[in-house]
Amino acid sequence: MEPVNRWFKAAVFDMDGLILDSERTVLNCWEMIGEKYGFADIVTYGISVIGKNKKATVDEFERVYGEPGERYERELREIYNGLAAEGKVPLKPHTIELLSSMKNAGMKIAIASSSTREEVTSQMAALGALPYFDTCVCGDQVTRSKPDPEIFLLACDALGVKPEDGVGLEDSFNGVRSCKASGLFTVMVPDIIQPDDEMKSLADIILPSLKVVQDFLNLK
Repeated sequence: MEPVNRWFKAAVFDMDGLILDSERTVLNCWEMIGEKYGFADIVTYGISVIGKNKKATVDEFERVYGEPGERYERELREIYNGLAAEGKVPLKPHTIELLSSMKNAGMKIAIASSSTREEVTSQMAALGALPYFDTCVCGDQVTRSKPDPEIFLLACDALGVKPEDGVGLEDSFNGVRSCKASGLFTVMVPDIIQPDDEMKSLADIILPSLKVVQDFLNLK
């Protein structure tokens, strides 16, 4: 792998599954709910809504199970937030090193997450990562969830950069679709779901870890 031969003014990060090791925890929470209430194959449902905001998650639950999804999404968040408060949802390896190297290079940095602002800021603050971000654009601030590019475009606007001057980092399929459609140079760092042919064609590059992202961007 050769380092990229360009310099980016900004970076826009997804949070869950990319810099926060959260997606496995969320799936475990869904599994607990499925066992409690008898919802079959709920992990498959959980995987299908990775990268989507609350409304899309609730709507899909109602479509699959015919039950009021908001109730179960709320219970999932209560379980998850309890684990997060106990420090059981850690940062992915090399997150701080990558963010620090970007700051040292003069890059602006944003989060573009489908999670709510309260969830994003509280979790990033608790783990010591929030000061690295110039802005956060969250799922409760947009009208169209990923794969729509709205959230990435709003993040670029908040940073004062054109999408073509920035790099976007994602792990989920809908996140990659959103990021690519925004015009950002799209880096996929897969988490639970490995890339298929569509992702290989959409992402500008697929890298195995944040450490490799740092090397690829030629950051010290």
